[in-house]
Amino acid sequence: VLSRFQGAEWFNGDVPEPVAADDSLEPVKVGFINVDNAPVAAMPELHSAVDGWVEFVNNELGGVDGHPVEVVACPLGNALSPEEAAGCARKMVESEVVAVLGGIGLSTGAALAVLEENDIPWVGGIPVNPEEMSSDLSFQFSGGSPGAFTAMAHQAVTEDGAEKVAVIYGDFPSIKAAAVDYGAGVAEALGAEVTEVEYPMVSQDYTAPVQKAVEAQPDAILVSAADTSCAPIMQALSDLNNDATVYMVGSCADPRAIEQVGEENVVGTRFNIENRLDQTASSVADTEIYSYAMEQYAPGTTPESAATVAFRGAMNLWVVLDEIGADATPADIAGKLRESSDQPSVDGHPYTCSVEQIPGFVSVCARQLVLVELTDGGELVEVSDGWIDVPAILDNTIN
Repeated sequence: VLSRFQGAEWFNGDVPEPVAADDSLEPVKVGFINVDNAPVAAMPELHSAVDGWVEFVNNELGGVDGHPVEVVACPLGNALSPEEAAGCARKMVESEVVAVLGGIGLSTGAALAVLEENDIPWVGGIPVNPEEMSSDLSFQFSGGSPGAFTAMAHQAVTEDGAEKVAVIYGDFPSIKAAAVDYGAGVAEALGAEVTEVEYPMVSQDYTAPVQKAVEAQPDAILVSAADTSCAPIMQALSDLNNDATVYMVGSCADPRAIEQVGEENVVGTRFNIENRLDQTASSVADTEIYSYAMEQYAPGTTPESAATVAFRGAMNLWVVLDEIGADATPADIAGKLRESSDQPSVDGHPYTCSVEQIPGFVSVCARQLVLVELTDGGELVEVSDGWIDVPAILDNTIN
C-alpha cells in the first residue's frame, strides 16, 4: 500500500517506505473489545478494520520498533451484558496488553472499570457510554453520540430553518441522554418545538415509533440507530412518505444498509462523520491509504462504514507506541495521550486530550465532526460548512 504513495504526505509526515516487522521479536500486545455479533449494537466492521490495521502495521510500518503488534480480541455476544464486558477486560489484564482499543458496546463501562483498576488505557472506538467519555484513562477521537446529536440539531435549526424537530432513540440510558439532552436540548434552546419518540432496544418493528415521529409533522427527524436498526428505520421512513430531512448516525451510511432499502429511498438522508470528504484544501493521502489498506488487508470491509473510526483509533495508538518504543507501558501510553495538544489524527481532525473540551467529557479529544448527505447517484457530499465545532455550539446553547 505505502509503495503507491512514496513522496506523498500523510498525517504522520512523509509516507515511509514499507518495511515488515521482525516476527522473531517479542510482540507488543494490544487489546480490542467489540460487539461483533449480537441482536443489538453489533458492528463487525470495527473488528475487520482492526484486523486489517494490525496486518498493515506489521507488514508495512515495521510494527513497533521492529516488534510485531499482536491484537488480543474479545468479541462481545451480548451488547447489554456488563458481566461479559467485565470478563473481556479481565482477559486483557491477564494477557498483559499495553492498551485496549475500543470498538462499540452498550455495557463497556463495566469493562472500563476493570481497566481503570489496572491502569490500562482505553483508546478510540465509538463512545456511547458516559464512562468512555469521562474517564481519565479513556481517549476518544470521536465526538460520540452527544457530539453527533448536537451537530444534527444545530444544522437542522440554524442552517435549515427547522421549526419542528422529532428525535427518535432507543430506550438505553446513554443513548437516551445523547438524543434528549443534546439533540432535543440543543434544538429547544435554539427555539424549535421538539417531539421525543422512544423505541425498545430489542425491537424488530420500527414502524410505530417512526409513524409517531412523522405524525408530528416535523421539519427534521434526528434518529439514533445503528447496525441492524438502520435499514428498518430508513425503510419505515420511506414507506410513510416522510418529507422531513432525516439525520442518522454515521454507521447507517454503510452502503450495505442503504442497498437493503434502495438508494432511491434514502436520497437526502444526512449522516455525521469524523473526516472531511472535501479534501481539496489538503494534500495528505490519509483517505486513500486507509481505503487501500482495507482493500489489501481486510477485503470485504466497506471503507465508508464505521470501520474508519476503528482504523483511526488504532493508527493513532500506533503513533504513540512508535514514539515510545516496544517497551511502552500502559502508563507511558496514557501519559503521552494525556499531554497531547493539536496532535494530527488519521483522516480526521487533530486531537487534544490535555484539556477538557466538552464539560464533563474529559475523554473526548476530538469533538469536531462533519455532516454529509446522500445524493442521487449514491455520492455523499458535505452539507456542513467544514468542521462543526461542537463545544462552541454547546457554549452558546445548553451549557
